Amino acid sequence: MDEAGARVKVRIYGQDYTIAGDRDEETIREIASYVDEKMREVGRNYASNAQGSLAVLAAINVADEYFSAKEQIAELTASREQLEKDAQHYLKMWDEAKKSFLQYKESAARTNEEKKEAEEKYRQLQDKCSEFENSFFDLQMENIRLKSELDKYRRTDE
Repeated sequence: MDEAGARVKVRIYGQDYTIAGDRDEETIREIASYVDEKMREVGRNYASNAQGSLAVLAAINVADEYFSAKEQIAELTASREQLEKDAQHYLKMWDEAKKSFLQYKESAARTNEEKKEAEEKYRQLQDKCSEFENSFFDLQMENIRLKSELDKYRRTDE
């Protein structure tokens, strides 16, 4: 391949042509083969074998395929763009869900810590209540003992 690109001799519908282009030789041959096939297809379907008419009809068929391909590309591009938007939307939702989950997790950890603190306070209060009950019982016992002593002194005084 030189600076101008490949120069390839091809045969299209019985005529030899030299094609020069920026494409590699294999691609140029594939394109020429495709044009030859289209001209032969048109030649089988139309009675007129005038090469100029066949070339125009083949070019129209190729142009129709080209425009159909362009429409399909446009549809696929629009579909891809919509999919990208959807993907961005779902990624944003995913990020928000992760943030919410982390906030929930932090909140749950704080709540769990607060619960442990409340349970500890409750245990301490239960211990205090037990102490008060014991003190109260001891005071009642002391009160009974003192009443008994007082009764004893009263009886001895009488």
